[in-house]
Amino acid sequence: MSDAQALFERGFTALEADDFVEAVESLTRAIALDPRVAAGYRYRAKAYLALGDRPKAIADLDAALRLKPHEPQVLAERAAELLKQRRYADAIADCDTALRLDPGRVDLFAVRGHCHARLGESAAAFADYEAGIRADPERAAEYLVQRALLHLDCGNPQATLDDADTALRLDEDDGSAYEVRARAYFTLRQYASAAADFAVAAARDPLATSPRIGRLYALEQMQDWPAVIAAADELLARSPTMEQVLERRGRAYLAMGRPADAIADFDAIVQKRPRRMMGYFLRGTALEAAGDEAAAVRDFLQALECEPADAGTLNQLAWVWATSQKADVRNPVQAKELATRACELTDWLQAGFLDTLAVACAALGDTPAAAAWMEKAIELDDREEYRERLKQFRPPA
Repeated sequence: MSDAQALFERGFTALEADDFVEAVESLTRAIALDPRVAAGYRYRAKAYLALGDRPKAIADLDAALRLKPHEPQVLAERAAELLKQRRYADAIADCDTALRLDPGRVDLFAVRGHCHARLGESAAAFADYEAGIRADPERAAEYLVQRALLHLDCGNPQATLDDADTALRLDEDDGSAYEVRARAYFTLRQYASAAADFAVAAARDPLATSPRIGRLYALEQMQDWPAVIAAADELLARSPTMEQVLERRGRAYLAMGRPADAIADFDAIVQKRPRRMMGYFLRGTALEAAGDEAAAVRDFLQALECEPADAGTLNQLAWVWATSQKADVRNPVQAKELATRACELTDWLQAGFLDTLAVACAALGDTPAAAAWMEKAIELDDREEYRERLKQFRPPA
């Protein structure tokens, strides 16, 4: 046995034993002695992938294909890796070549389908998934889930439900099918069904975060505030600084009349992202609910430092300045200015912002203007609260 052959065998043995560093070292020495062995590059590529060095893995697969350009297995391996690197067109080319050389490589329909989907080539992606479903029954559930996701991306949630249902008939334990079906239910505003499917998907994978976050959002839409808090607690026990989860829990605390708890959550967001507007805005709303209007004003002003043209913050600060009964907070002149700006930014189409402008005008004693703006708000949203306010603003006949 030659020295090169001995090193190749040592490298292969190390690879099978998951000793990837030794595999790279042995195969590198073997390749140096005999660079004509395509398998050496291919197996070293596997070791590099296991070590997380994707550029070197692709370079080795390229080298293997230069030596054996008509090897479907190497083409398939490179296509799979190119997909992960988002080199979709190159991956498609490898799939095309491999399928011409070996039409039996039906697993490549899914790889090529993923690439077409990522490139926005939906028709080609659907065709590949359909071919995979027909040609590879053992993996049909997997292809159905991928096609279901594509249907969802294309704005067809009912087709997503159909494919997910079919996938689950083939494999009732497929957590990904439950998750994609949950996303379709969410899009269709069937939040209870979405929450139930997200829960099943989470149970199938105890480490998965995305179905747990999906369930959290579905519960929020259902306004099941205790369940939102419980779901958020579970997620935050895993990762205490997840902003979206802190925000959901804080909003739930507010809805339940627990502003102090909401302030704590929003304060954590501010500390993590001190240059982000949303943390200050949320904390400001919680401080306002807690009765600390002066601190709320400071937070709203800080939020506007981050994003001066945020209409929601302008409106909220205007409301505090217009409605406060505290002399050191009340500022109806600036309230009208900010409310007007918020309305301008939203093309005068937000009833709540027009309501704030009306209240600011009333605070300045201009009840005719207040009534006029209130009427415009009612045209957009004919709610009883606005009608009652209009009665207060109209001067007596």
